[in-house]
Amino acid sequence: MFQRLQTRLIFLFIAFASLVAISVGVTYWGLQTQRQDALIVNLAGRQRMLVQQMTRLTLQLQNGEPSTLTALQESEQNFSQTLSALRNGGTAPYFAGRSATLPPTQDAELLAALEAEQTSWNVFRSTLDAITASPSPALQTSLEGQSDDLVQKADVVVRLYEANSTAKVNRLRVIQVVFLVLAMMLLAVGAWITRRSLLKPLQDLGVAAKRLGENQLDAPIQVGGPEEMRALSQAFDEMRSRLHTARGELVQWNATLEQRVAQRTQELETLNEVSREISSRLDIQQVLNSVTEKARTLLGGEAAALCLVDESQHWLKLQTLSGPKHAVVGNTMRADNEFSDAVLAGDGAMICGVSACRGGCRMLSDEYRTSHLAAPLRIGDRVIGALCVGSPAKNQFATESADMLTKLANVAVIALENARLFAQAERVATLEERRRVAAEMHDGLGQTLSYLGLMTDQVVEFLSDGQEGDALNHLHKTRETIGKATSDVRRAINKLMDDTPVSKDLCTRLHDTLDEVASQHDLESVWRSDVDSAPDCSLQTAEQVFTITREALTNAARHAHAKKISVQVGQQDGNYFVMIEDDGQGFDTSQPAPGGHFGLQIMQARAKHIGGEIGIQSMPGSGTCITLTWSDKAEDK
Repeated sequence: MFQRLQTRLIFLFIAFASLVAISVGVTYWGLQTQRQDALIVNLAGRQRMLVQQMTRLTLQLQNGEPSTLTALQESEQNFSQTLSALRNGGTAPYFAGRSATLPPTQDAELLAALEAEQTSWNVFRSTLDAITASPSPALQTSLEGQSDDLVQKADVVVRLYEANSTAKVNRLRVIQVVFLVLAMMLLAVGAWITRRSLLKPLQDLGVAAKRLGENQLDAPIQVGGPEEMRALSQAFDEMRSRLHTARGELVQWNATLEQRVAQRTQELETLNEVSREISSRLDIQQVLNSVTEKARTLLGGEAAALCLVDESQHWLKLQTLSGPKHAVVGNTMRADNEFSDAVLAGDGAMICGVSACRGGCRMLSDEYRTSHLAAPLRIGDRVIGALCVGSPAKNQFATESADMLTKLANVAVIALENARLFAQAERVATLEERRRVAAEMHDGLGQTLSYLGLMTDQVVEFLSDGQEGDALNHLHKTRETIGKATSDVRRAINKLMDDTPVSKDLCTRLHDTLDEVASQHDLESVWRSDVDSAPDCSLQTAEQVFTITREALTNAARHAHAKKISVQVGQQDGNYFVMIEDDGQGFDTSQPAPGGHFGLQIMQARAKHIGGEIGIQSMPGSGTCITLTWSDKAEDK
């Protein structure tokens, strides 16, 4: 039962807890007893005071004081009730109208003293009654003598109660000393058990661990003690045995380590060269051709084929072949047959044959299925195809070849994904460039040509009306606009040739554009800037902000028929904003733009490009407010 350390410690804990609980209980009982004894001693001592009080009240009664009789009767009642409660138990009057419940006295000596006090009290009370009925000096003298006797009897009772209480306190002290001795004995036993059952075995295990650290693995480890220590000793000995076996294996491996390292180094160097060559290609078909060629060469096979899963996930389609053309008997294979399921669901390459591995890859001819490998092309949880290497020779491929093909397949997947992402990036870049050129043509050349057409119509009207001066003035403005358009076209061509923008002050450019549009269309302009310096953003972001603002100003001047236009630049909550307001005719923002008008759509696209957003507030007949907001930390995507 006590063979386990846990059982021993639990037993000690229960014993100590029980001892503490009993000690607390005994102490509590002693305190309650002391409180009761103190109450009894107090009540017994009060009897002496009552006797003296009754003697004094009797003297006052003879002097003719009428209120004394009531006090005397109350004192007699208190004395009688207290004496009865001390002898037989019950309720005794206490201070301030309170009462106390006393147990009956069991001690013989106390009972005898209380009987003697009761006898004296009976004589004293008779004399009191006689004096109350007929006061006389003789009775008063007799009462005083009886009072002294009754006081002595009361003092004897008090001393006996005090002695009884002191005896109880002494017994309580003896009990507490006994509990203290028992507690010290339990602590000593606990210390002895801890040392014998825990510290000594742990010390022995420490010595054994030190031997293990010094590589002394021949001597067995045997430590006595409780079951837990013996189990720990056995675990240490099993570890020693395994280390001894592992050391022997390491000695054997060390003999061939250099040869194995050289072999693995050569394989890894070859795989690294193949990986660099495959990864350096960005054309998908070139990657596919390179993968199959390197797989066949690296693994010493006669043919290698790479298949990709089609979009329906039902077929494996041959993409490239390295080896003789007759090595394959078809260009497709079901992706849900047993072999395909086994390959595509696996984590590494499988070693297959004609009669093994569920019949092998049936896309290869029987000759090249004699011995072949098949590995999945996996990107995360998605399988995009399989890579197979075959040979007419039996048992051509070993486990090392399968591991090598698995690594090569992983490299091939990365190269294919890189090539796919590169092609996708090229398409996205081309589309983005086309959109940018379209936006530039709309915002620049398209708007300029529209303006020139309007100016030409006005010149024709002036000439028809004979206003040659106004016609010449508009022709002069038209010539200036053509010059600016030529500069814009040249700048656009320069941007296409060199995409590095020129650094300019954004606030200055916005202010100049506001003045230019207002001058061209005879508008009242208002400029407000709430920032101390130009917005802190990249040149590309500044270019997009400038283009959006210019487009908004042009739309307000040409389409909204505005008379007043304002631009405000500011910063709020960590974001910059440009607000363009006009008093034009406005429009319904819930309706789509008319056909052929892409201004707002292009502005939204430009804002999204810099991580910003455009808010439009407008109603027919109430003007328009366009607010461009972008982060001061935004970077061009």
